[in-house]
Amino acid sequence: MDVAAKLLFFSIITLVCYTYAGYPVVLFILGLFKSRKRIPEIRDHPTVALVISAHNEERIIRKRIENALELDYPKNRLCIVIASDGSNDGTNNIVREYEGANVVLKSFKKREGKSSTLNRTVLGIEEEIVVFSDANAFFEKDAVTKLIRNFEYEGVGCVVGHLRYLDNHSYVGKGESLYWRYESLLNRLESRLRSVLVATGPIFAIRRNLFRPILRDVANDFQIPADIASQGYGVVFEYDAVAYERSTYFFREEFKRKRRIIIRGMTGFKHLRGRFGGALRIFQFISRKLLRWWIGPLFPLFYVSNILLLHEPFFLATFMLQNLFYLSAAVGALLRRGKVRSKIFFIPFYFVMVNGAALVAVVTYLGGSRFSVWEKAETTRAVHRQAFTTPRLQVIEGKKQVTFSKNRKQRVENLEKIT
Repeated sequence: MDVAAKLLFFSIITLVCYTYAGYPVVLFILGLFKSRKRIPEIRDHPTVALVISAHNEERIIRKRIENALELDYPKNRLCIVIASDGSNDGTNNIVREYEGANVVLKSFKKREGKSSTLNRTVLGIEEEIVVFSDANAFFEKDAVTKLIRNFEYEGVGCVVGHLRYLDNHSYVGKGESLYWRYESLLNRLESRLRSVLVATGPIFAIRRNLFRPILRDVANDFQIPADIASQGYGVVFEYDAVAYERSTYFFREEFKRKRRIIIRGMTGFKHLRGRFGGALRIFQFISRKLLRWWIGPLFPLFYVSNILLLHEPFFLATFMLQNLFYLSAAVGALLRRGKVRSKIFFIPFYFVMVNGAALVAVVTYLGGSRFSVWEKAETTRAVHRQAFTTPRLQVIEGKKQVTFSKNRKQRVENLEKIT
């Protein structure tokens, strides 16, 4: 019994260490054998279609269009396309106010999900480059220019931008910001191999002629890079092409979001594994995604294996450390909306939350549930007071607290009042 428990215990530790630390090291070593290419400058601006996905975005779509109109890319080479997926609020009417030379509304009455909407939208686009974004993501003025310059290399088919989360001073927001800094590190390492695994949904670009129809229950930012890599083109990361987005504020929103992402990721790999872009990308998927998703389901086994070994001093110490970690996570859960700001609590809280979502996602996926329609968290739709037009270092301002209500709609409205 002890031998089996120790094998399980150390196997899970090895898995966790490889997933979060070993994989980046492997990427770094592989990147040493790749030559660095200089950052190119655009010689001839290609035509660009900025496709913004939207569903019932009347609270934020006006600011999003105005943000797109302020981009420094040549106006006669840029078309802003709002892909409205069954919106039944005021979204379409607001967009029509801006329709003209370079703003186009693609409105679909029946809601079929983001993937289906993008399929129908891109089908009618003639521009050379398609940039994908969301209604609640805001670009820096040079974001499109920074994306497009990478297409000066003919072998590049997809360019992934850099997403930064605005700090809403919640533990969920802080954890998500930390998570995306880690993801950006992986993107930079994978970019050396010209094989970034997944795109950043709110900001990435492709050559339009490489687009393939997206499967209904697969995320577009998962399938599109795989399709492009399978056609022999590189997928790279552009750190300086920056988009901002509000992170979720409430624990329940983020938990559900992580669960959906994992289920759609597993679904995507099942459908695409035969055209995923080669052995390297399959290795990347297993290392970066699949193993990470299984850490959550394995943690209960890790805890049980530790209990079976408590008669040895080393395992008694690790058991005490485990309990201290989970206690810190519980304290973080209690403090997540308060004034206390400590990494001692919010990192364990976010780690446990993410892996708890992974556990639920794996069980849900094995149970046969899938997601075709994507629901944005309401708190990510809040419009920031400065309308995202200030410089990077001045985007975040003020530290005010939310007055919470038992009514969820009222809680969201209260959050908007202070942002």
